[in-house]
Amino acid sequence: MAELDLAAHLDLVVCSLVAAVLAPLLVILWARCFHVAVPAFGAFVQAAFRSNLGIIGLAVCIAAYGDSGAALGALILAAVTPVYNLISVLVLSKGHAPDWQSQLRGIITNPLIVAILLAIPFQLAGIRMAPVFDDTARLVAQLTLPLALLGVGASLNASLRGSFNSLVLQISLLKLILLPAIITAGAYLAGIRGEELNVLAIMFASPTAAASFVMARAMGGDALLTARAIAVTTLGALVTISVFLYVLDGLPLV
Repeated sequence: MAELDLAAHLDLVVCSLVAAVLAPLLVILWARCFHVAVPAFGAFVQAAFRSNLGIIGLAVCIAAYGDSGAALGALILAAVTPVYNLISVLVLSKGHAPDWQSQLRGIITNPLIVAILLAIPFQLAGIRMAPVFDDTARLVAQLTLPLALLGVGASLNASLRGSFNSLVLQISLLKLILLPAIITAGAYLAGIRGEELNVLAIMFASPTAAASFVMARAMGGDALLTARAIAVTTLGALVTISVFLYVLDGLPLV
């Protein structure tokens, strides 16, 4: 289990929240400048800013930095996920009044957020699970991420058909390159360094979240555009995240 001093990572949380709010604003500005059609507008914005934090992001953080990467990634996920959900509702609502009650219920009952919030008091109190429970939880975690990634991979084939249109390419450029570069540079200027900076870059350079498709379809957005964006950015992130980590490790940013 990773030791995590929440107070010591307050700057990381604040930077993550600022990035989660500013990224959609930049995408909206982009979409208006490039005259994205109204029917696709909400889905375009959501697909371009909303990262797959819970599956791809955490998986890469764990692979790169082990328990400490998992802890930092989970901290970002807990802070950013409610913001992602609220902004997604706004951009997909098409001027209609959103059903805030159901959206708030969905955020409060999100299993990832619930699990993280429940774990925080135990971590602060220094309470540790018995070895048998800790080992069992680790085995379940090791199974969950590969299964989730298999599910993502299995969904790519159908979504990739006819994927490479102008909107999908713009989403990919924003999601995989421009926004992560801007967010990482901003975090560096704000004083984030070392492993924190790398984990933040990984999380925000992750591909479009699979939950974007569910929300787009439920709210009448362009679900097909979202599905194609998920497929293309998931494949593209294999390259772009590696490049980001290579560049960050090669630069004197510690």
